[in-house]
Amino acid sequence: MKKQLVILSAVAAVTAFAVPAMAETTLYGSARMAAFYNMVDNKGANAALGKTAGFDEHLQNNSRFGANFSNGDVGGKFELGLKNSETDKNAGYTRLLYGSYNFGSGKLTVGQDYNSYYTFTAQTHLDDNGLNGFGSLWDGRQAQIRVNMNNGLYVAAIQPTYNVANSNAQQAAATSKKLYMPKLNVGYAGKSGTISYNAGVVGQYFEDEIAKEKVTAALGYVNGKAVFGATSLLFNVSYAQNAGDMSFAGREAFSAATKKDARGFEGYVQLSQKLSDTLSANAGLGYVTDKRSGDKHADDKMAIFVNAPITLAKNVYITPEISYYDNMKSAANVDENKSYGVGAQFRIDF
Repeated sequence: MKKQLVILSAVAAVTAFAVPAMAETTLYGSARMAAFYNMVDNKGANAALGKTAGFDEHLQNNSRFGANFSNGDVGGKFELGLKNSETDKNAGYTRLLYGSYNFGSGKLTVGQDYNSYYTFTAQTHLDDNGLNGFGSLWDGRQAQIRVNMNNGLYVAAIQPTYNVANSNAQQAAATSKKLYMPKLNVGYAGKSGTISYNAGVVGQYFEDEIAKEKVTAALGYVNGKAVFGATSLLFNVSYAQNAGDMSFAGREAFSAATKKDARGFEGYVQLSQKLSDTLSANAGLGYVTDKRSGDKHADDKMAIFVNAPITLAKNVYITPEISYYDNMKSAANVDENKSYGVGAQFRIDF
């Protein structure tokens, strides 16, 4: 808690004294609680555990506090994630921190932000998982230098990543990966009537020093949203080689042991319906598959969710939800876990 208070005090000091008098500053926050009954049908290495279940209620790790800054053509944003400090000593972490400059025909962004190919779905289970690892092209909020032109074209040089579980392991991974370039992203976003669309490619090139092989990781994507009155359809489709080497969640990477590339598909579709000013409904389906030459089976997985966000008052929401995850088969042709979550998210934005 002490570290958290120090962080918030620093934020307040910056806001009060470091921001130019003419700058516009808007503070915001979001407190999010998850209350779900979770069930797991253990398979594969965990098969001996059988079926396990239990109730979980916790402060979500994506609860946040942040600020938007605007001073003419220059702007910026920071956003801190605030975990439960009673159970996690590292309670504060940086979600977003970037500056932007509008140069007339476009905008330059420097810092840590969401990548341009990521789209947000309405799934709330697992701390607003949003079908991450099941079709949404999630590879984290990453440091980048990005230019968005007013005509829809965008280009970004993104901090390169490795096939690792978390950023703390990157130092170890770096000893076997020789990078030749940042992760590069080129795309185009536009709109035609009620349909918005976004298409592009992202890639990374490196040498695997264990396999003594130069590796290309690349992904092409198309995503968008179609709105028909109170009904909307959100979608994402992609095809990739070695997507795991770019840290896309749930994806497979180049195998140093077999010197084989992993190729596969990732995508989702979400249907949303506004039922009234205070009630809406969402249903989503995501699917991922990867396979290397010589694998016994494709490593595939899917997820389905249905929820009904309820607005109790301005910025006050309860979202009952059912989520189902099926990890299907592994590359070794072994059955993997299935799991369910039934409950609700409680959220107040301020």
